[in-house]
Amino acid sequence: MYAKSLQALFSATRLLFTNRRALALLLITYCGLLITLYLFISTREATISQILLTFFSITVAPALFFLIQSISVTYATGSLRKVAIVSFKLFIVSLPVLALIVFAVYKVNLTTLRYLLIAVIAPLLAIQLWIATSNSGWRSLVKRLGQVLPRTFAPHSVLVYAIGFLIFAVAPYLLLRKSISTERAWLEISLLTVRLAASATLMLVGWVITVGAISILSRDD
Repeated sequence: MYAKSLQALFSATRLLFTNRRALALLLITYCGLLITLYLFISTREATISQILLTFFSITVAPALFFLIQSISVTYATGSLRKVAIVSFKLFIVSLPVLALIVFAVYKVNLTTLRYLLIAVIAPLLAIQLWIATSNSGWRSLVKRLGQVLPRTFAPHSVLVYAIGFLIFAVAPYLLLRKSISTERAWLEISLLTVRLAASATLMLVGWVITVGAISILSRDD
């Protein structure tokens, strides 16, 4: 199990950094997503133009997010065609997972169970739904639900996700939490910028490699 999981991670990493088209598209989309989120957070709803900008951000951000997921699922299998259409399909099949997250946030009182649902179960389930949808479409997905659910908690998939979680979640958190204070303001701002850039890069690369590795494992099953 360990060898298979690590091999999938190495393969996903190699495929990502050798596929220049996928890597460039990911970076452009990710930068667009970060800019859109920043505009949404920083814009105050005071004027008509600001309200329109807010609605624009609300519309564009999910589209860019699922475009990233579409690329993450398909780059490892060598197919980047029709990623826009695939991203829309991924959004549709993610609705039950979003409902699970909302349920966990508002209805689950046990803190451990809530975080388990949000940080582990929901992402693993979403990844398997994305993989199945990108491979066979909506119609076949209904027939293959019996295969999707067991694969969600397959040992090798859980191990890949656990390793990836250290990269795209734990490492960025530690980077942002650890503050470095200096007497020079310009140096402190520079270090903060580097930390933010490194955290954002780790989140993107770690997540994409994790999804790609699980996609490879699902293809080999």
